[in-house]
Amino acid sequence: MERRLTRGFGLSAIGLAFLGLAACGGVLTPVSPTALPAISQVPEAPASEGVPGISNVIQGTIEPLDEDTPPCWANLYPCEVFDFATVEEGPIEVALTWDGPPRALMVQLYWAGAGLAHEDVAPLNGPSRIAFVRPRMEAAAYRLRVVSREPADTIPFTLVITY
Repeated sequence: MERRLTRGFGLSAIGLAFLGLAACGGVLTPVSPTALPAISQVPEAPASEGVPGISNVIQGTIEPLDEDTPPCWANLYPCEVFDFATVEEGPIEVALTWDGPPRALMVQLYWAGAGLAHEDVAPLNGPSRIAFVRPRMEAAAYRLRVVSREPADTIPFTLVITY
């Protein structure tokens, strides 16, 4: 009999606690979010000033390696070189597509005169496409190389560089 009173008292105490929470607007009552004050928008600078978000679309072709085309990567492979500069810190995004085998081209992003920042090649069995984003790159001069790994073939490509 004593056990029943203890058990009954414990359940009653828990029930009263939940009833008190509900009556006081506790965790059982949904709360709507508080509206934040409006923030004035800063106008965007024109794209001509070199702000992030500039996209350069380049249609090109890498020609086969011959006497008239000097190799530009490891003295074995032809490539096309593109120089650009960013005026403030931010992301650099590169997308490359081409006509040819998935591993025919690779991309190398360099800090101009300073070293390799990123190198990428398409998956072995994937599409003929490379895409990457370097999310935080400093304001600097850069060089991007599109390297042909098929030195005997002509490979047309489309390159998009966004910064």
